[in-house]
Amino acid sequence: MWRNSSMKITKKVEPRAKIKVVVGSNFSIETDPMLPKLHQLCCLFSRKGTFKTTAITNLMRMYREGNPSSVDRIIWVSPGTAQSNKELIDQLKIHPDDFLDPDMAGCVRHIQTILEGERDDFVAWKYYNKNFDKVMKDMKMGKPIGDDFLMSYFDVSSNSFRRPEAKYECYKKYDRGPVVSVVFDDVMGSKLMADRSLIKLAQSHRHQAPYDEGGALGVSLYFLVQSFKSVGGLNRSIRNNASSFMCGKSKDADELKEIASSCAGIIEPEVFYEVYHEATKDSPHDFLMVDLHKKDNHPSPFRKNFDTFLIVDGVK
Repeated sequence: MWRNSSMKITKKVEPRAKIKVVVGSNFSIETDPMLPKLHQLCCLFSRKGTFKTTAITNLMRMYREGNPSSVDRIIWVSPGTAQSNKELIDQLKIHPDDFLDPDMAGCVRHIQTILEGERDDFVAWKYYNKNFDKVMKDMKMGKPIGDDFLMSYFDVSSNSFRRPEAKYECYKKYDRGPVVSVVFDDVMGSKLMADRSLIKLAQSHRHQAPYDEGGALGVSLYFLVQSFKSVGGLNRSIRNNASSFMCGKSKDADELKEIASSCAGIIEPEVFYEVYHEATKDSPHDFLMVDLHKKDNHPSPFRKNFDTFLIVDGVK
């Protein structure tokens, strides 16, 4: 960029026009100290049969087993990977209804409907749970209570009134709605990838299923693909919104250059190439993880697999 180093610039500050920053976080879900922040948009790139499904199933397991636990529901979008990797995916105990075909009509809208339903269930539980003691007291005192409202507390199996059950333990333990993750596995070339609503979902994933009082349920998205930018692959807008990347060993120099370019706003390309080589040199099943929004307690944004931080002098 051209600069005239001899040009003199003076400043005059107008304090009334100062920008006020609202304190908050795009990553509002508390996770285990060793794990990346949530919600996130993660892109995993590698050729077929390497690390992708193994990595993502282990990451979901670690989120679920972490302290605090931070995955409550997993939606798996794939044309058939769930069967070919059955043993890996079975450990996640995904409900049969949460396996979706990327060629189904309205796939993205179906995911959004799930998120909105989870939000509504949590909001209703909070409301009825909060009012339970008062309703029981009013009922004993003979105060009028609407039948529909009262029946929200009636349990047919025990023929008695009781506090509403929480669908997820996180309602009571963490005072939050469920953390939902969506895994898009082997979806390149599908109808889903040509759906513009997928791009909108990726761009606004943290704001999905908003609450009336502010904030949103949100969702984390994981894209498992064999190529970074092939025809029918990940749209550039999705790649540019990623908060983390995982990439396995590749002989495609152009593809590596594109991945390095996507990280360039935070990480210099030459640094990327060095840590990439270090992470993938030993095995085709090893991968580099780049966390573009790492936690303060993490010594580096780079990891070989999940368990080994790669610390580079001068890179925080």
